[in-house]
Amino acid sequence: MLNVSDKLKSSRPGGGLRRGKTAIAGAATTGLSFTDHLDSQVEEAGRPSLNQKLTHMRIALDDAGNVLEKNPTLGNLEVYKTLLSNLIAAATRGAYDVQGIGAGWTASEKHHVVKLIDQEAEELLQLVMSEQRDNLKIAGKLVQIKGLVIDLTS
Repeated sequence: MLNVSDKLKSSRPGGGLRRGKTAIAGAATTGLSFTDHLDSQVEEAGRPSLNQKLTHMRIALDDAGNVLEKNPTLGNLEVYKTLLSNLIAAATRGAYDVQGIGAGWTASEKHHVVKLIDQEAEELLQLVMSEQRDNLKIAGKLVQIKGLVIDLTS
């Protein structure tokens, strides 16, 4: 047999737990300690900057592009496409700030304002795209041939 107070506790949102001043005070003490906060700041300072990351990714992309030129296989194509998409994603995330403005629930219903944050990242992205023009043509041809092969086998 259940008591009336047990039924009331189970019907409350949050499983019947009351949250008063003691719960709020307990939450404040469970935050990061000074040492943890200091460790996280030191760790962030040791991380490479955006330009260092993009330069490292660009070197890896150049190497993958050279391998693709010498040996145009589907495996090398996949490596090249993955590195290229990662580089473009990192550069656009770091170079631009996109804000949705206006009413609407979805991104297609809003107006977007794009602000340039990092000019160097944008210039590096333009440089990579101009340097990789030949490799992109090779990748496009391989995708076209792959589509033809799939059509022939089906």
